[in-house]
Amino acid sequence: MEYQVSARAYRPQTFDQVIGQPHIVTTLINAVKGGKIAQAYLFSGIRGVGKTTMARLFAKALNCRPHPARLSDQAGEVTPVPPCNTCDSCVEITRGGGVDVLEIDGASNTGVDDIRELRENVKYLPLIGKYKIYIIDEVHMLSNAAFNALLKTLEEPPPHLVFILATTEWHKLPATILSRCQHFTFRRISRVDIVKHLEKIALSKKVECTSNGFMQIAADADGSMRDALVLLDQAIAYCGQKITEEDLLILLGRMGEERFHQLIRAIHGKDASACLSLVSEISDRGIDLRQFLADWMVYLRHLIVVQSVPDPAPWIDLTKETIVLIQKEALLFSQEEMHRLFSLFSKLQEDIRNTPHPHLLFEVALMRAILFSRLQPVEAILEKLNALGRPSSLLPTSLPKPTAPSSPFSTPVSMPATPLPKKLNVVSKPIPPSVRVPSLSNDAPPADDALLWKKLITDVRGQKSSVASLLEQGRLLEGDQETVKVAFSESRISLIQNEENIKLLTPLFKTHFNRKVQFIVEKVSASEKGREPHSLTKVAFPAGDARHDNHPFVQETLKILGGTIIETKHLE
Repeated sequence: MEYQVSARAYRPQTFDQVIGQPHIVTTLINAVKGGKIAQAYLFSGIRGVGKTTMARLFAKALNCRPHPARLSDQAGEVTPVPPCNTCDSCVEITRGGGVDVLEIDGASNTGVDDIRELRENVKYLPLIGKYKIYIIDEVHMLSNAAFNALLKTLEEPPPHLVFILATTEWHKLPATILSRCQHFTFRRISRVDIVKHLEKIALSKKVECTSNGFMQIAADADGSMRDALVLLDQAIAYCGQKITEEDLLILLGRMGEERFHQLIRAIHGKDASACLSLVSEISDRGIDLRQFLADWMVYLRHLIVVQSVPDPAPWIDLTKETIVLIQKEALLFSQEEMHRLFSLFSKLQEDIRNTPHPHLLFEVALMRAILFSRLQPVEAILEKLNALGRPSSLLPTSLPKPTAPSSPFSTPVSMPATPLPKKLNVVSKPIPPSVRVPSLSNDAPPADDALLWKKLITDVRGQKSSVASLLEQGRLLEGDQETVKVAFSESRISLIQNEENIKLLTPLFKTHFNRKVQFIVEKVSASEKGREPHSLTKVAFPAGDARHDNHPFVQETLKILGGTIIETKHLE
C-alpha cells in the first residue's frame, strides 16, 4: 500500500470523528434529521480546521441512501446516523469523486464564464442521491462579475441543488452573497484537543513522544489540526519512532519554554550577562528572533493571566506542572511591572520589523527590562514626599557656604548670568510657603494650616475641579481655634458661597482643619487688578524710585520667580 500523509489518512469520515467543532456538527446533524436543508452554506475559518472535511461529510449525509441504523447498546433502539460510508454515494465521495458532488476550486475558476457554465449545469437532476451539491473552495477568490452571476442561482436554486462555500477570508465576500448563506464559523482547535488526537495517531503508528513534545507541536500548529499532523509526519521522518523534545526544538526552530523561565528569572535577578547570553544563543542557532519574540509575548501573557485570575487553567493551554511553575515566577513581579514588560516587548515587535540589526534592539530592550525593577510608581513617590513634608519653621534658614575648589580644574562651569540694569540691584529674600494668591493682607496662616490648605485643594480637585480652581484664587488667613478664615476678591466671593459649593466644602474643612470656615471679602487695589496671581506682590522702593516699579526686568523677574521685593539699592 502506498504511503499516505496523516492529514489524509486520518481525515474524519463521520461526524463523531470531527474535533473541535461541536456547534457545527450538532446543527448539521439536526438539519439532516429534520429535513431542514438550506440552499447555501458558508464555512469560514483558518486553514486546517475542517471546512472541506465538514463539507464532504455534509454532502455524504445529504445523499446517503438508505439511512443506516446503529443499534443502541442499552435499549436496542434504532437511530439513523448518516453517513453510513457503505452506500454507493458515500463511497464515491470518500474516494474524492461522485457525479452528484462537484468540488470547484474558486482560485482557479474565478471568471464569470466559469459561473455561467455552472448555471447551465445546475438544471440537471442528480443521478444517485437526492441532491446535487457544489462545494466551492476558497470562494473569496471569485471576481465581482462571477459573484454577480452567482447571485440569482444562489438565492433561488432548483430544489435538488445545495451550495457549500468554504473560505479563509469570509470578509472579502460581498454582502449580497453572505445574506443568502447560512454562515458557520470554524474555531481554532485547542491545544488540548490537538494533543489528544496526536497521541492516538502516535499510538497507532507505534511512535513514542512525551506530552511536552506533543504540546510543542500543538503550539506551533496554532489551532490548525492539519498543520499539527504535517509536523508530526515531519518529526517522525527526522527522529524515527522515538521523538525527543530536543529534536523537536531543532526541527521547529524554537528555544523551548525552559529558556523563557531562565530569561524571566534573569530579568528579576538583574543578571545582564544571562540575558545577553540568551541573545547570543538565538543568533548562533539561527533562531528567528521574530518567532522567539512572539513566543515570549505568549509567555508574558501567561504570567499576567496567572496574576489576574485565581484559576488560570481554563485560560492557559499548558500542562499542570508548567502552570505551577509559571505561578511561582509570577510572584517575582507586581502586576504593574508585568504590564510594563509586556508593553516594552510589544513595542519591540514593531521596531524590529524595519531595522537591519534586530538583535541589538532586543539586547537594549532586555537591559531596559532589568531597569524596570528599580522604578517606582508616581503615587508611591508622592506619598513619600508627603510623609517627608515639614513646617517651614523647621527648615534651615541658611545654607553652608561652599568651600573653595582645591584646584583650578575642579572649578564648576556656569553659564553667564543676564546683566542687571545699571544703578539697580534687586534683592529678594525667601518668604514662607503660601498659596500663590494676591497678597491683600499681612495676616499669614501657620505653616501647618498652609499644608492642610494645599491638601484640602487637592481633595476638592478630585471631586470638583472648578471649585478647586476658585479655592486657589483665595488666600488662607490666620484664624482662631474655632474658625478658618479664607479671603477672596469681591468678584469671587459670590461664586464660592454658592449653596452647592458650601455643601461640598463644609465637611472637607471639618475633616482637614476640625474647624468651621468663614469667607471674607478683600478689596483689590486698582494697581493690582489685571496682574497674574503669582506676580501680585508688595513692592517697596525708596522715595523717588517708584519709576522702577514697572521696569520690564523687574516685572519679568517677579513673574518667573514669584518673589517679594524688599528694597532696591543704587550701585555707586
